Amino acid sequence: MTPQTPRAEALTGGAPGSWAEILPLLESCTGTYWLSVPHADQRPHTRPVLAVWVSGQPWFASGEGTVKAGLLSAAPQVSLAFQAGGMDLVVEGSAQRVADRDRVRRVARAYAERYGWAPAAGDGELTGAEGAPTAGPPPYAVYTVVPTTVYAFPFDDATHGPTRWRFDP
Repeated sequence: MTPQTPRAEALTGGAPGSWAEILPLLESCTGTYWLSVPHADQRPHTRPVLAVWVSGQPWFASGEGTVKAGLLSAAPQVSLAFQAGGMDLVVEGSAQRVADRDRVRRVARAYAERYGWAPAAGDGELTGAEGAPTAGPPPYAVYTVVPTTVYAFPFDDATHGPTRWRFDP
């Protein structure tokens, strides 16, 4: 489920960023992510989530009874917006629920390492006595966003200009 290396495209006259240089920044990011999912009438549903990057793509958790989880099952096309490494970033792609025990364990470890929230990896979901700050009550379904496009907009002295990375299908 690891995405391939994407094609970089400069969005302005500057040089595009390198995915090999950006990925470590994404994998260490601990800020708030903003997840947007469409309602049936296409209105956006945007909520904060704590996401972690594992195996080259972002992962997040959601209580199964949340509006977010219901919308994801009906329309998996999402965007995640966040800041990392002096850049504003947006990931566009398809959210997929993942129940594989090994992947859920890796996501649980990543949450513990990056946020100090230590959920237990249950049978295809995250559990534990301590609730997730943005996911509703446990148990938590685990989702990954399979990226189709990632945008980076530097706001400091980055070595590259605004960049779009496209992941070929």
